[in-house]
Amino acid sequence: MKTWILGLAAAAVIGLSGCASTPTKPRTFDQLGQFSTTPLNQQTYRVSFKALPNMSFGTAEEIALLKSAQTTVQQGFQFFKVIDDPSNRTQQPPREAVVYPAPRYHSYGYYRRGAFAWPDPFYDAPYSVTVDPAQVAYTIQCYKEKQAPSDAFDARLILQSLGQKYGLGPTGEVLQPQTTTPAQ
Repeated sequence: MKTWILGLAAAAVIGLSGCASTPTKPRTFDQLGQFSTTPLNQQTYRVSFKALPNMSFGTAEEIALLKSAQTTVQQGFQFFKVIDDPSNRTQQPPREAVVYPAPRYHSYGYYRRGAFAWPDPFYDAPYSVTVDPAQVAYTIQCYKEKQAPSDAFDARLILQSLGQKYGLGPTGEVLQPQTTTPAQ
């Protein structure tokens, strides 16, 4: 009997561990979406970013700003300014749709959960989904230290403060994600 219980427990542990999913490897900066950098002249660039699905517009804007800082430093400049051109003014957040799930009613008008029946106020709550992936594009003007206007962004400061969050080093190099090994 004792062997039978231990065998059943071992089978349950093996069966449940098969259901556990292994975490995916974190993405590098280049894998966050599609980037495009187009030089317009020696110190003007068009930087665009098309995010992966389910990324917020604010996060996409932050990543596009970080890509602008990376481009600035890699081209030998320290400061950049986002030019207010017509293409920047037409950018809108991605479209979202509100989804209203169909309620599931029990024969008495209540939800059926286990042995008890009660209405669940959160089960049928509407939620929003992003219809289009976020796309952000900036035209940037790059400057050396002595040429920069007072309202220009410091690309090195942006890379130092935001770079680590998205996997960029202080000079704009793409860092490989840290892999953690489970403690034994």
